[in-house]
Amino acid sequence: MDTETLVKRTLEEHFNLQVEKIPESDKRTPDFLVSDGINEYLIEVKEKEANPELGEAREEAFSRGEIFEISEALATKSVLQNVVRDGRRQIKAHVTDDSTFRVVWVHCTGLAYDATLEQIIAGLYGSETVVDFSSGEAFAGTCYYFGFSQFFKYRDSIDAVMVTGRKGEATLCVNNHSPRYESFKASLLVQSMPVGVRDPIYEEKEGCAFVVQGEVDRSKPNEVLSYLKEKYKTDKLNVMKMSHMEVHMAVPHRKM
Repeated sequence: MDTETLVKRTLEEHFNLQVEKIPESDKRTPDFLVSDGINEYLIEVKEKEANPELGEAREEAFSRGEIFEISEALATKSVLQNVVRDGRRQIKAHVTDDSTFRVVWVHCTGLAYDATLEQIIAGLYGSETVVDFSSGEAFAGTCYYFGFSQFFKYRDSIDAVMVTGRKGEATLCVNNHSPRYESFKASLLVQSMPVGVRDPIYEEKEGCAFVVQGEVDRSKPNEVLSYLKEKYKTDKLNVMKMSHMEVHMAVPHRKM
């Protein structure tokens, strides 16, 4: 099943939405116009395969009888940001009503696709993992908007990004900087996902995340840390750079 068909079926069967394919033209357009009976959504679908060279490298390792290891830093990459940027452009060129929701849907495939998924989310929110070492019960988790974020940059033109994986994972990343943030949160698309919604404002209220909201230079991590220490009243806060690790091993088949 191709990615567009998968997305269309998911929107219709899981979310109970009405989905209309937008005809292709000389101009680049989004893929779908979607309705829940009250709201309309423009959705552009993108597929992103993790580095194809990983598959070739794995086969070479297997041919030598070796274990194949993958290590990917969970930081954003420009090539992944381009996927979201291009989706946003296609939607923006087609918008005729300010109330229409704008959603980019990125489906991740290939080896270490789940690392790609996390790297996309990191770019959307400019997020980092931070740990408070002041006590064993102190905060350790995601800090949103620690660095530059696509959601802030595209706050007028992207309401959310749905990031899905080839094993059925789904994360709906909500842009809390959008002028349609409150109405989008109340939409059927969000309400139909009891789990899997990322919302920095909600997560901060629940004590599950830190959020940088003030005027601070994101190009200077030490200044951002100083801001966080003052906001959350702690002096032992550090950034932890996270990585994705995988180990692959070929298992020979016994001949009967």
